[in-house]
Parts: sequence; structure tokens; C-alpha cells
Amino acid sequence: MKKRLLFLHIFLLTITLLAAQNHEPLHRLLSLPKQKSTVYELLNSIGELSGYNFIYDSKVTNNERKVKLPAGNYTLQDAIYRVLGDTHYTLTVVNHYILIDRKRANPVLSPGISIPMPPRQDSTIINISGKVVDKINNRPIMDCTLGIDGTSIGTIANADGCFTLKMPVKYKDATLHVSHIGYEARQIPVAFFAENARTIYMNQRIVPLQEVIVRMVNPRKIVQEIVEYRSKNYPLDPSYLTSFYREGIEKRKDLLYLSEAVFKIFKPSYESASEGQIKLLKMRKITNETNKDTVVLKMKAGPEASLLIDLVKNIPDFMDISDGNLFNYTKIDMVEYDSHLAHVVAFEPKPEVMDPSYRGRLYIDANNSALLQADFEIDPRHIDDATSFFIVKRSRGIQIKPQQIYYSVAYKQWNGKYYVSHLRGDLFFKVKQKRQLFFSPMHIFFESATCKIDTIDVKPFPRQERVPLSKIFADTPFLYDNAFWGDFNTILPQESLNAAIEKISAKVEAFADEESTNQMPGK
Repeated sequence: MKKRLLFLHIFLLTITLLAAQNHEPLHRLLSLPKQKSTVYELLNSIGELSGYNFIYDSKVTNNERKVKLPAGNYTLQDAIYRVLGDTHYTLTVVNHYILIDRKRANPVLSPGISIPMPPRQDSTIINISGKVVDKINNRPIMDCTLGIDGTSIGTIANADGCFTLKMPVKYKDATLHVSHIGYEARQIPVAFFAENARTIYMNQRIVPLQEVIVRMVNPRKIVQEIVEYRSKNYPLDPSYLTSFYREGIEKRKDLLYLSEAVFKIFKPSYESASEGQIKLLKMRKITNETNKDTVVLKMKAGPEASLLIDLVKNIPDFMDISDGNLFNYTKIDMVEYDSHLAHVVAFEPKPEVMDPSYRGRLYIDANNSALLQADFEIDPRHIDDATSFFIVKRSRGIQIKPQQIYYSVAYKQWNGKYYVSHLRGDLFFKVKQKRQLFFSPMHIFFESATCKIDTIDVKPFPRQERVPLSKIFADTPFLYDNAFWGDFNTILPQESLNAAIEKISAKVEAFADEESTNQMPGK
């Protein structure tokens, strides 16, 4: 970090940005000193000085390659080519973005002019993909929210920052909105992707402290206002959330079970006492048959848990600020989310609390008191007493020790109201079978991402169409539909999970075929 700051300091002292007679952005002049650094650092610095952000597939350039940049006066275009090492790139300028690509295309477009999308035969779907990383350290940013402006279509980046988003072709001239707690939001033309993966660099937003005016903030009051302003910030009318759902079990690095589904969720008003309902649209699952002799663990009501951790709908005890509240609260930070400042309030159970309770952080919009995100876990002091809350089925002679129970829930704003955007649960255990000497690590997880929101003609589902929330979801019968999954938004599995899936990919296909055959009418 110090090295980078020193580099920027030298750059700012020695580089002057001049306005050329030709007003095209790529012909602006830069006076550059002699420098030696990586492609990544030099592009970042040129971008900061010129006011442009670069969009490109990180596979197109070698970001870690060292570059010697001779001193001299360059146009912005020539400076970029010098850093990249050759001129076999096209540079496309739209608004405040410069697209670097190997494809030959019209090199410059005036702001507001769209880029033609390549034709797709017999398709009405656009597929865009890429990776979201921190601009300073080039590290992936997990759980970024991505959506198409003006629509309810969206998805979430995985643990490696990777994403894919499918949308109707009518949105080819729309804008992709990218946001995450603590980062400046990005708005990128969909046309920039043009069926190629792109890397999106996010700027951290550091909120400066006020030097003169100091305001006393009561963190309990901030949390209390989430509930007080619930009717203002969250929908009073019912809605449908079409969501991608995933749950699975890993033992060490082996994937034992994975289930993915598409739900249509009926969400009643946030002020209604009625519970949500889930309708199963599609499902697929895999089971690692090589682990028949391993421990059997089945997660208790994963879909139900994904409904319950909507904290604004189901107010938990740590958000119920009453006389009997047993939590301590601390205001610890201010961050940015979607161009809004947000309070960060930490909470934990008071020392005298002996029962399993949660501790964590709440991210609360400073303007309207809406809950934007919550990260919370079972207090490690009493986690041993929480085992029965999560496991409903296990093999005989099995010892189970919970290690960490962690949840996260995020909300996004659409049409002036906040809806659940992403839910995630990670349950880490140590398990030991009878006659085994050592415990083995076990990871149970589930997550759900909202891909589409509907608010017109919303009604509860008929009873026969609802997923029984009290049953184990892994035991749900289904018909596999390969064609459906090709055009639906899902969360990409992270690299470790993807590698585990590939190991048993042949068995996955055979399993799917067998499931379809066995569940056909007459079977």
C-alpha cells in the first residue's frame, strides 16, 4: 500500500494532463516521466489522471508484466499502447469508460452512442460475464450485486468475484449497475461486454471523518429506526421473487451433495404476520456416490431458513430494541453503498447471556434507516449448545461439534422499495464416526439470489404447489430440465466448488438421466 501511494505521489508530481486541440479523449496529451511498474498499476494511474475507467478481460493483458515507460509526451491512446506493449488493441470510449479489446472495431464512439451487439441466431437472450475486483489490490470482491438499471433483473458475484448475467436482447443498450458495501457503484454499458468476459475494477470509498463537527450517535437508536421506518422502506404490497437457490455439503475438499433450484417466492407485505411461500420451478442435484460410507448429514429446512433470515420481515431479537433487550451495540464505521452513506453497527450479547445468541454487524442507510446488509453468527462462547438447531438427520454413532454458524443477508432497492437481494448461510462442523480417531471438517451451506421481482397480480400459491418447508429439501422429487438451465441466471460456483463438481461430472449426467427416467409418468 505504501509502495503504491509513493508511486502515485511521484506520478502526480510529474505528470501534467494537457488539453489538445483535438478534443477526442484518446488524443488528449500526457507528459509522462520515466517509470517502471506493472501493467495493472500504470493503467490505474493513467485512468486516475485522465478521469477514465478501463474495462477489459484480464486474460487479454498480462497485468503483472513489468513495463519500462520512457519519459515523453504522449496522447492518451499512445500511453495506453505503450503500457500494453503493442497496438493490436482497439480502444472504445463511451462516457467515462475505455474498453480495451483485441477485436477490431470502430476505435472511438461519442458519449451516448451504443455499440452494436454481435448477432445471435435464434436467440433472444444476451449473456454477459466477467469478474469484479478491487482496483487497489486486484483481489476479487465476493457477493457484489449486479443488475440491469430500470429492471428487476439481477444476480450476485460468487466468492471469486465472477458472475454471469442473462437478460432479454431488448436490454442490449441498457446499463449494468454494480454495487457492494464500501465501494463506489459502477454503471457500465451492457454493450461493452459483447459476449466477452470483462474485469470490473471497483474503487474503495473512504468516508472522511468530520474534523470540526462531532455528533453523538446512539447505535441502539439507529437499529431501532430500521423497524420504525419499515413501512416506508419496504413493500407493503405482496411480491413475487424469482430466485436461484443452492445448498450443499462438503467434507474436507470433497463435495458430497449439491442441490440447485429455481424458486418463485411469494413474499407478503413486510407488515403482514403471514409467512412466505415457495413454489419450485426447476431443480437439479448431484450426489457423490463414492462417499456412501461417509457420515450422513442433512440440513434442516434450507429453503425455510432462507425465508427466516429476511431480518426485516422476521425481526430477530438483536433488532428488537426493547427494555428486555440483551445486546450491546457499538457504532464502528461509516461506509458507502450505492452512493449512500451507511452506518456500521456492531452488536453482541451481553456477558450474562448464557444461551446461544448472535453477534454481528448491521449496515444501515444513514438517509432513510433502511437495512442494507447484515452479517451475523452464533456467539462462539455458546456454539456447542446450538447443534440441534441445525441438524435433523445423522448416521448412528456420529459425534458432531459445530465450529462456526454464519449468515449474511443483503437488500437492494427497486422502484423505491427494498427487497431481499442475497442470502447466504455457512455452517461449519467437525464430525467423527464411530471408531475413528480424529474429527473431519464438514461444511454445510445454502444461498439464494433474487433474479427477478414482480409486483403485478401477486397471489398466494395453491397449497398443492407449495414446497413443504418442514421437509428436507434434498429429498424433494424433481424432473431435470437441461434446456431450462441454459437461459436462467445462476450464481457461478467458486473455483473450489467447481473443481469438486467436475470430479463427478460424468456421474451427475448419469444421475440426471436416471432421475428423469424414474420420475416419468408410469414409472
